[in-house]
Amino acid sequence: MTDVSRARRPLPDRVYWVRRLVVLGVALGLVFGIAQLLGTGGDTGMAGGRDSDQTGSVVTQQQRQPEASRPAGTQTAKPDREPDRKPDKPRPSTKPKKDRGPKPLAEPSGPCDNEDVVVTPRVVGTAYAGGLVRFELDLTTVETPACTWTASSTSLVVKLTSGDDRIWSSQDCPDVVVSEPVVVRKRVPATVDLAWRGQRSDADCSNTTEWVEAGWYHIEAAAYGAEPTDVQFELEDPVPATITAKPEHTSQKQKGASRQD
Repeated sequence: MTDVSRARRPLPDRVYWVRRLVVLGVALGLVFGIAQLLGTGGDTGMAGGRDSDQTGSVVTQQQRQPEASRPAGTQTAKPDREPDRKPDKPRPSTKPKKDRGPKPLAEPSGPCDNEDVVVTPRVVGTAYAGGLVRFELDLTTVETPACTWTASSTSLVVKLTSGDDRIWSSQDCPDVVVSEPVVVRKRVPATVDLAWRGQRSDADCSNTTEWVEAGWYHIEAAAYGAEPTDVQFELEDPVPATITAKPEHTSQKQKGASRQD
């Protein structure tokens, strides 16, 4: 009991210093070890980056090496942008085209309205003063593709003028317009003939009126109720007949008498 209850003696100061140094050394060792671990990881990353830079430089050098090894006079071939020759143009077909023939004419849908009929006169050949002058009246429609119509003195009128001078009219001479049924179409004209004897007309359409002189005149034609068509034409001077003189024949008796003399 005496040993147990006896108070412990204090340790010398050297022991405490030794313990402190040991703890400090352990702490420094831990710090140094951690620093080494962290430093090794950073060096590895830097080394990897350097390796990649070196690898990239090697690849670049390898890519540039063929250019450096290429002879000085050698040129790199470039792809042609244009073909060696132009493509052949398609040749026209040598097969004869089938003749489809003329298009069929429009069939009349009914009778024509006078307002839908256009009458266009024209001179046939050369017109001479003092003789018969022939005209043709072309009949067409404005809207209807085809219709039936009767050309006569009661359905159309023709008039010749020179300025304000009324020369001739079919109203004075209705017989010159022969009644004729026709099919009037919009695209293909129907034709009606008309003849003028070259004289002025009067109410009786007599043949004793004066002849019309050479010059420029107007012919107007229209269906009743429609707009007239005015065409200018010229009456030329008639060509004089050429008379050839026949040589005189000497009789046989006159020849014999001249020989005896």
